[in-house]
Amino acid sequence: MTARAAVSEFDFIHDLKSLSDPNHALNLEDDAAALPAGDVICTDTLVESVHFLGRETPQDLAHKLLAVNVSDVVAMNARPTHALLNLTLPSYCDPTWRAGFIEGLGQACELFSVQVLGGDTTRSPGPLVLSATLLGMLEERQMWRRAGARVGDLVCVGGTIGRGALGLDDMMTGTTNSAAALHFKRPMPRLDLLGCDGVSGCADVSDGLVADLAHICRASGVSSTLDLSRIPYADPSADWALQATGGDDYELVFTLSPTASLPAGCTVVGEIVPIQGDGTVALQGPADMIEATLAQSGYEHF
Repeated sequence: MTARAAVSEFDFIHDLKSLSDPNHALNLEDDAAALPAGDVICTDTLVESVHFLGRETPQDLAHKLLAVNVSDVVAMNARPTHALLNLTLPSYCDPTWRAGFIEGLGQACELFSVQVLGGDTTRSPGPLVLSATLLGMLEERQMWRRAGARVGDLVCVGGTIGRGALGLDDMMTGTTNSAAALHFKRPMPRLDLLGCDGVSGCADVSDGLVADLAHICRASGVSSTLDLSRIPYADPSADWALQATGGDDYELVFTLSPTASLPAGCTVVGEIVPIQGDGTVALQGPADMIEATLAQSGYEHF
């Protein structure tokens, strides 16, 4: 969505590791941190013209703000419980806008069983910035980590891949009511996959399937294959490379023990293999699709 600068998002995160809590920040390589009680916490920010276009309704924005954080908590195998909100509001966020945002937030809180603890609001001459911090509870479930993948595990995805990228394209061309555009505006995190047996490593697909699988590989010290022809694309007739790398899907990519049962609605798309280079993802499939996918990369904030 933005031009890449010299310093990447992950370089910045690496520089913050020395300031992080070594016991609970999990080396800053997972979707959320671990609280001392065994719970998890995450935070995510949406910035106008970066994460959303400014054409969305305030109800849409409230839903998406909560949903992207819920997705991070679910990726750790935790159930979302409480949220803190920080809202930086430009002048166009008048009482009507605020009423719509509160309406959408209430609907999302009910949908995801989340309660708001509080937060902060401020005025700004700049763009609309929405941030949430979300708490989650493991409730006797084992925490999923990006660092858990092991050689021989299967690489799996939930649902379909590509709706986020296709939805952004639709929104940018004025097609705001397509199924993909509705997903872009109001993604649905995979709460139904909580507690699945045999999961060894997991991340939510926010930066793009290829990039998020690479995050798992690097954290786990392994590599993986990824068969482009086996990915369950949202639209098999549309650009595979765009769908595999575009992000904003908020599905889960996870590694699964080969002896475990594949959860309903999930697809095996690859396998974890011994490390090659820096946790690389070896693409398989038609040569032209591999070339097109390699020419793109997952979303980076810097």
